[in-house]
Amino acid sequence: MRNYRLVLILKRNLQKNEVEKTLADVKKWAGEVKNDTLKELGERKFAYKIGNEQSGNYLIWEFEAEKVVSDFENKIKLQDDILRHLLVRMD
Repeated sequence: MRNYRLVLILKRNLQKNEVEKTLADVKKWAGEVKNDTLKELGERKFAYKIGNEQSGNYLIWEFEAEKVVSDFENKIKLQDDILRHLLVRMD
């Protein structure tokens, strides 16, 4: 099993249920995942605008998986509620 860390920056004006739905979709796309933890860092101001946003909600999701599905990042890029993401394999 490999360890992964996914950092997500979500739009700041999302309701709690919208955030949960977005996270559920991301978890579904990742494939078979074990030992996952989610850290909410809260709202942070950006150094520069991303789109029309000046701040966003930061989330860090750490998980174990054999491999991440090949189109995982492509599906994340298509989400309007996710401003930026970073997927890193931790070794």
